[in-house]
Amino acid sequence: MGEHQVSLCEDFVHRYSEPTGPHYAHADIEELLTSYNLSLQKLHLPTVDLPASVLERVNFDVVEEQAKANSYTMQLNSEQRNVVEILLSAVYNNAADTPKCYFLDGPAGTGKTFVYSTLLHTIHGRGDDVIPVASTGIAATLLIRGRTAHSVFRIPIDLNATSTCNLKPNTKEADM
Repeated sequence: MGEHQVSLCEDFVHRYSEPTGPHYAHADIEELLTSYNLSLQKLHLPTVDLPASVLERVNFDVVEEQAKANSYTMQLNSEQRNVVEILLSAVYNNAADTPKCYFLDGPAGTGKTFVYSTLLHTIHGRGDDVIPVASTGIAATLLIRGRTAHSVFRIPIDLNATSTCNLKPNTKEADM
């Protein structure tokens, strides 16, 4: 990144930390290039070892995350609280008959992002990690460490009848 590193990394350093911010910026640039069928390697630039979706697990302060989870939970209305309880049950209940796929929908301003933030703080407060995934980059920026589905699941940008995801089993990416 050279002479422009500070400018390219400042948002990531602010969001993450001084040591990890540049790694996230580098991975984000790689992700943007893939949408144009390019890569850092194709442009003869240094490559990222891991995609941004699995770049260094952030070591959340569990006590701080628990406090945030408690604070957020206290602010939920009854419908939001019910949704959070259902989703946490789905995350932590390994029974085969527990539904695992949910779709949260609602008009702007109804608290969807707040529900997601409550879930994420609760999960981090339990010492667990999660990769929040959204369909667009804008939606992903609203989530704590949010990533796009294309970057996490290696969904090709140009889809056709034979397109497949490039996420390989038994890799660090798949393990996350």
